[in-house]
Amino acid sequence: MKKILVPTDFSANAANAVDYAVAIAEKSDAEIILLNALAIVDTTFASRKAVFEEYNNALAKDMSDQLKNLQESIVKKTTVKITTRFFKESIADAILKCAVEEDVSLIVMGTRGSSGVEKMLWGSTTASIIGNTTIPILAIPKGAEWKGLKNILFATRHFEADDKILRPILNLAQLEAALVHVAAFTDTDGNDLAGYLEHGRLLNAYQQTLPTKYKDVQFKTQHLEGKEFEDTIEQYIKEHDVDMLVMTTHKRSFWDSIFNRSMTKSMADHINIPLLAIPVD
Repeated sequence: MKKILVPTDFSANAANAVDYAVAIAEKSDAEIILLNALAIVDTTFASRKAVFEEYNNALAKDMSDQLKNLQESIVKKTTVKITTRFFKESIADAILKCAVEEDVSLIVMGTRGSSGVEKMLWGSTTASIIGNTTIPILAIPKGAEWKGLKNILFATRHFEADDKILRPILNLAQLEAALVHVAAFTDTDGNDLAGYLEHGRLLNAYQQTLPTKYKDVQFKTQHLEGKEFEDTIEQYIKEHDVDMLVMTTHKRSFWDSIFNRSMTKSMADHINIPLLAIPVD
């Protein structure tokens, strides 16, 4: 892991993301890039352009100053190299552009409002980034605090074997010798016996393959079943003191099948730990 990109709006949630990024960078010898962006306000009225330009310049200076102050405050607490980037465009466009220009390995973002997998993934900015990048994104929910990584839960339905997909999980697990729980979920409301048996077969094969291929990481496989994905995952997280949830985002129909079953339920009360979203080409 070479570079970690951390977008910030100087909020408490963004500060949580910075804390996580610094902890990861300290253990992986990575560099942190703090990013802030200003969407320029414009007008079609020529007589008012000077006013708008003055407003934009003043706001840009204020935000640039805040970014520099944040950089200086972090440098006082860590030996991690901290650099900054400021863009005059939308935050989503700025993140995507900077990620490519800087060749970052990970994007760490704080999430607004209530925590929860659905809010993390489908919040406007985060969803936009996930849908347009192949860089892993670590979404940090409101109130989360870095307490180390001892247990990582990888919830899968595709039993990914590509090293490019698994590598971000393994890199994080190796920071503190975390146990990687690999779980497959089967919906018991579906009455799909064939699907249940197939998940069991694939999970068993996964259990044999992963430890052989990745000898430096500990794995534990679990076949989860229940009526609601969120409830089942939440219960497992509580029972096993999971520090981070990992999912891939290569099949929107899969996500839809999960979330559409519980549209009336708030995800805020379910998942309140960081979520690592790994986009797949």
